[in-house]
Amino acid sequence: MIKDYSKKDMEAPKSTMKAPTYDDGFIFERDGMFFFKWKGGECGYHSKEDAEAGLKKLSGNGES
Repeated sequence: MIKDYSKKDMEAPKSTMKAPTYDDGFIFERDGMFFFKWKGGECGYHSKEDAEAGLKKLSGNGES
């Protein structure tokens, strides 16, 4: 056996990365879907074009 052998306490490294934060109306992709935040909620769509149309409608600049 090795003399004076002792175990070393291991610690996980502290992450310096933070989750991204997005402003209202910014369209972003996650897990193959497109999302945007609007007034505290999050809206998700299958395509970027649909997300843009949804955002346009919610923001009051779209057709009824």
